[in-house]
Amino acid sequence: MDSKNVEYNNEHMIERQQIIENLSSTNKLTEEEFQNFMHRVTEIEKIVSKLMSSDPKEQELGETLADTILNAKTQKEFSELEELKVKTNRTIINKCPINENTSDPTKMGQEAFMKSIEKDANERAADRKIRNERAETLKRIGNGAFKEGDYEKAVTYFTKAIEQRKDSSVLWNNRALSYMNLKLFEKALHDCEWALKVNDSNLKALLNSAKCYKNLHNEEKCKEFIKLAREKNPHFQKFIDDFEKDLDTIGNVYTIDDV
Repeated sequence: MDSKNVEYNNEHMIERQQIIENLSSTNKLTEEEFQNFMHRVTEIEKIVSKLMSSDPKEQELGETLADTILNAKTQKEFSELEELKVKTNRTIINKCPINENTSDPTKMGQEAFMKSIEKDANERAADRKIRNERAETLKRIGNGAFKEGDYEKAVTYFTKAIEQRKDSSVLWNNRALSYMNLKLFEKALHDCEWALKVNDSNLKALLNSAKCYKNLHNEEKCKEFIKLAREKNPHFQKFIDDFEKDLDTIGNVYTIDDV
C-alpha cells in the first residue's frame, strides 16, 4: 500500500477516535445523532477497506469516497452490492430563490389553455369570414343566372355557395326556387326542409313547401304548411291570406331573395 493510502488510513482512524471521544464527553447524545455516528463509522470502515485493497479499482473507489466525505460536496449511498450511487446535492434546487411573482403552475396552465382556445376561435372566425365572402360571391352569380332564366346554372352556383356555408336560409330557399322552376319539387322540398332547420319560422320556406305540395297534388300537406306559416308568423296573416288565395292562379313563376 502506498504512502497516500497510509495517510488516508491514519487520518480516518484518528477522525474515528476523535468522534468516539467527543461522544463520550457528552450526555446529550440523541438517538438520531447516535445513528448518524454509526453510519459514518461504517462508511469510514468501508473506505479504509477499499484503500487497503490490492485491487487498483477498489483503491481508486476508496479515494473517491474519502474525498467525498472529507469535502462533503456530494451525497453518496451504497447499495447492498457495494455499487456506488452518486446523488447531486439537492440543495442546488433552492440556490435560485423562488420568485414571488412567478405565476402559479395551475394558473399558467389555464392561461395557456385559454390562449389556445382564443387562438382557435380567432382562426375559426377568420375562416368563417372567408367562407361567407365566397358564398356571397357565388350567390350573386346564382342570382344573376336565375334572373336570366338559367335555372340549372343557378342551381350549380347556389350549390357551391351552400358548400361554403350551410347556415343560410336564403341560399337553401334560392336553390329550392330554382328547383321549383325546373319542376323538381321533391328536391325543392328537401331544400325547404334545410331552410327550416336553420330557422323553423322562415316564412318563405314554409310557403314554398306548401306550393311544392300543391304541385305534387298533396292538398293535406299543403294546408298543413300554410297553417304552420300562420302559427309561426302571426304578423303576416294578410300576406298569407293573399298567398293562399292566389295559390291556384300564380302558376310557376317564382322569385328569389337577393339578400
